[in-house]
Amino acid sequence: MSFLLLFLVNSTNLIAENSTISSKYSSVSEAHVTRDNTDQILIDRVVLAEQQLRVQKQNYQVYGGLCLIVILSVIAYLIYSQYQLKHYQSQKEKELKEALSKIEIQNKQQEQRLKISKDLHDTIGAQLTYIISSLDNLKYAFDIKDEKLKEKLNIISSFTSHTIYEFRDSIWAMTKNEITFLDLQARISNYIDQIKLNDSNIQFVFKVGDNVDSIIKFTTVEGFNIYSVIYEAIQNSIKHANASMIKVEVIKMVSNLVFKISDNGKGFSTTTVIRGNGLNTMMKRIQSIGGLVEINSIENAGTEIIITI
Repeated sequence: MSFLLLFLVNSTNLIAENSTISSKYSSVSEAHVTRDNTDQILIDRVVLAEQQLRVQKQNYQVYGGLCLIVILSVIAYLIYSQYQLKHYQSQKEKELKEALSKIEIQNKQQEQRLKISKDLHDTIGAQLTYIISSLDNLKYAFDIKDEKLKEKLNIISSFTSHTIYEFRDSIWAMTKNEITFLDLQARISNYIDQIKLNDSNIQFVFKVGDNVDSIIKFTTVEGFNIYSVIYEAIQNSIKHANASMIKVEVIKMVSNLVFKISDNGKGFSTTTVIRGNGLNTMMKRIQSIGGLVEINSIENAGTEIIITI
C-alpha cells in the first residue's frame, strides 16, 4: 500500500517535472522563433528600403531626363523662333526696299511724264491752236468764193481740232500712273458738257449703273483706249449719223465692265461700213487691251456700240 502511494507520488512528480520542462522548452522555442522573425523582418525592411531607394533613384533619373528634354525643347523652340523672326524681318526689309525703289522709280517716271506733257502742251499744242486760228482768220480775211477750197479749209480746221482733242487726251493719260473709273467718268462728263455748249440740239444721257465700283482701276493704256473709243463713237454719232439723242451707259455684268454708246441716227450697214469712220481702229484699240467690241446698226434706226472689258 505504501509502495503504491510512493509510486503515485513519484509519477505525479515526474509528470509535473515533464510539464515544467515542456513549458520551459516551449518558452525557449517561442523566444527563438520570435527572435528569428524579428531578424527576418529587419532583413526584409532593409531589402525593401534598398528597393525603394533604387526605384526612387530611377524615378529621379526619369524626371531629370524629362526635365532635360523639356528644357532642350524650349531652347530649340526659342532658337527656331528667333531664326524665323530674323528671317521674317529680313524678308520684310527686302520687300520694303523693293517697294521704296519702285516708288522712287515711279516718282522719277511721273516727273519725266509731267515734264514731257508740259513741253508737248507748250509746243505742239500751241502750234495746233495757231493753225486753227490761222485757218479761221484766212476764211474771214479773204472772200473765198471757191466752194471746194472752203470745204477743204473746213476739213483741215476740223481735223486739226480733232487732233487737239486727241492730243489733250494723250497728255491727260500720260500724266497718270493709273486711271480710275472716277477719272474716266469725269473725263466723259466733261467731254459731253463741251458738246452741249457747242450744240444744244443734241440730247445726251450719261448713266452709270449702281453696281459699278467707282474704285475700279485701269492702266493708262486701258483708260486712254476706252476713253478714245467712247470719244470716237460720240463723234461718229454727231458727224456721220446726224443723231439728236446720244446715250452712254456703263454697267457691270458679272466680272466685266460694259460701256454702251447708242444713238437714234441714220444707222449704216455693218458689212459695208465696218472699216470706215474709224470703226476698225476702235475695235483694234479695245482688242489690244483684252476687250471686245460689238457694233450693232440698222439703217434709219440708229447704232449701238458695246465695249466689254
